[in-house]
Amino acid sequence: MSNRIPAVILSCVITAFFALPAFGATAEGWIDDNTFRIIGKGAAPADEKDPGRKKEAARQAALADARARIASRIAATLPESGTGAHAALAEKVLREKAADTLNAITVVDAVWDDRGGCVIIVELKSDGLRTFLSSLVRLYLEKANSAKAGMAAADDADKRVAPKGGALAVERNESEVMKRKDDGFAGLPSTSPAMKSGRGRVGGMMREEAPREAAAMRSAPTASGLKAGFSDDNKQFNYFIGFLEKYNSVRHYDLGVQERIQLSVKDVNGRSVPNAAVTVTGADGKTLASGTTYADGSFLFFPTRYDSGIRSYKAVVIKDQLRQDAVFDRAGKRDVAIALNAPRVIPASVPLDIVFIFDTTGSMGEEIQRLKDTIEIIRLNIAALGSKPKVRFGMVLYRDQGDDYVTKVIPLTEDLDAFQKELAKVEAGGGGDEPEDLQSALKDAVNAMEWNKTGIRLAFVITDASSHLDYGQKYTYADAAVDANRKGIKIFTVGTGGLPVEGEYVLRQVAQYTYAKYIFLTYGERGDSDGGAAQSVSHHTGANFTADKLETVIMKFAREELAFLADKPLTADDEFFAATKTDEKRDETVGKLFGMALGQLVDYSSISIRGRVRVSLMPFSTADRALAADAEYFGEQLSLVLSRSTVFTQVERKDLQKIMKELELTMTGLTDEKNAAKVGKLLGAQMLITGQLFAGGKEQYELFLKLVNVETGEILSVTKAKIDRSLGLGR
Repeated sequence: MSNRIPAVILSCVITAFFALPAFGATAEGWIDDNTFRIIGKGAAPADEKDPGRKKEAARQAALADARARIASRIAATLPESGTGAHAALAEKVLREKAADTLNAITVVDAVWDDRGGCVIIVELKSDGLRTFLSSLVRLYLEKANSAKAGMAAADDADKRVAPKGGALAVERNESEVMKRKDDGFAGLPSTSPAMKSGRGRVGGMMREEAPREAAAMRSAPTASGLKAGFSDDNKQFNYFIGFLEKYNSVRHYDLGVQERIQLSVKDVNGRSVPNAAVTVTGADGKTLASGTTYADGSFLFFPTRYDSGIRSYKAVVIKDQLRQDAVFDRAGKRDVAIALNAPRVIPASVPLDIVFIFDTTGSMGEEIQRLKDTIEIIRLNIAALGSKPKVRFGMVLYRDQGDDYVTKVIPLTEDLDAFQKELAKVEAGGGGDEPEDLQSALKDAVNAMEWNKTGIRLAFVITDASSHLDYGQKYTYADAAVDANRKGIKIFTVGTGGLPVEGEYVLRQVAQYTYAKYIFLTYGERGDSDGGAAQSVSHHTGANFTADKLETVIMKFAREELAFLADKPLTADDEFFAATKTDEKRDETVGKLFGMALGQLVDYSSISIRGRVRVSLMPFSTADRALAADAEYFGEQLSLVLSRSTVFTQVERKDLQKIMKELELTMTGLTDEKNAAKVGKLLGAQMLITGQLFAGGKEQYELFLKLVNVETGEILSVTKAKIDRSLGLGR
């Protein structure tokens, strides 16, 4: 029987899941294509006396109730899921494929009654959720079609289901599906008045803290317990350089990344230009580096790799029939913009190549199984994007010298079935001495694969072991990173389990050099911030770190790359520090906040910061006169934090007013980085910290801090703080 599902079946099944009765502002149902909202109820044990434990027990019970309701909705969409042997099959499909999705829920609101009961609103958030449901139905039908004839016989009473040959029919009566939809969604709990009031706190937390709660939910162990977080070492560049220096004693090859200049190629409309050819030469015209721009139009150039006497460079960018030259200095800006004088041309269906570089030694069984279980979901979600990419998958399997194979290359293919057949053959085995031959695998991945020339090229190294660097190989991981950078291949590296620092060092080098990210897998461990008392200052990390499933992270990165080629690129997740009022002193809380914010300004600096750098703190500006006193207070508090810094030496600004008068500047003029840099030079500072304070609503302030290079006037890093109004002078 064909695996193709009639459109009417999928349409009815998905509609059955979508249609739910409304309950005003907190209605259950679909919020958007990837978000489903539902309400759960729970009560604490009657014998529990502790108020805090009673609340938590009630919340967990409500959470379990919400999960069960979502599971029943999914089960209701599976054809014939409620009859005979089909119920067991449906349960098996749900257990295999839906468990992870059911854990990816976000708490939106929670209301407790006086007896410790809880009504909770949760939202199931998952990239491509509607597509996921469709694929779940597809998987169910495929399993049903391959079932033994005895299964159909066990359901013989239902003549509609058992066609000749014992296979399960997928044709069903549309009106019957719609009837089951109407019957299945009756009796939902009503919304409590407290929920309708739209109160600003979620279970005792400000609504801004809800993402943190959601992250805690996602951290709960799943069936496999395999989760992923990631570090963007190009974003936290100074922190990365510090990491390399701290662990410099481990065996490695030096890639010379201590200085980094990013060339950003845009078209006449300011949109990124991918796959442009870039050549960088010195003053003598000798080629130093060449390569291809990534999807966001970037090409990374590392001056440290070349003669230190070269102080000026020339970049030549060629795309189709267009050419643009640019001259830049080693001591100049870290981000050099190069504009072409015509609009970019993007293929109607963007080629997207994804290659998995898989360590298949004995300890990697769970990771291999995870990819087997989720590769179809990955493919369906990526293919369902509006850009309709032309997706190909490939693999490089690797073990070690002396095993039954060192590397095995599975070529890139559009045929998912063929790829799954190859993936099904992969088993964990061999290894034993911990380091594996990653260098041979990288060589094959970069050079033996037939990568596309006009689209996006992504690779994912997945390993729990360090790399053998003692084989005397002429082609090293450093060579592979340089070649990948030249070809516009991003190599995301994934460290799993107890990866030693020797392994992490190499993986982070490769990811950073190829403008990718380092991903780390965990097995359901609790984070440092789980439990305990409420914190006065918290870090909401947005895109730079997440706790999520490996397949979700893979889909996220693929989607981000494709979005660069769309008319409306994705908006980056917001990252900020939040300070809320607790029982500690106000100055103590604000000091903690600025200590964390200052640390991030240093970590995210686009140039290396070492030793004690002379910095001047500019007066914080605000366009709202009512916030002037608050701006001055926050500036004083940051100044106190700076005075204790081991990174910066604070330059006094006693002549600031005189200097500003000479330059004919007002306080608002300091918001312009070039003006601020002029002031900084006259103060004798190497860097400046500027701040702008805004009213972030009635309950909080928003403060933007920037670290500015005085020499170039360039912004080196930015951070954001959300501060409870009770921590300022306004209350």
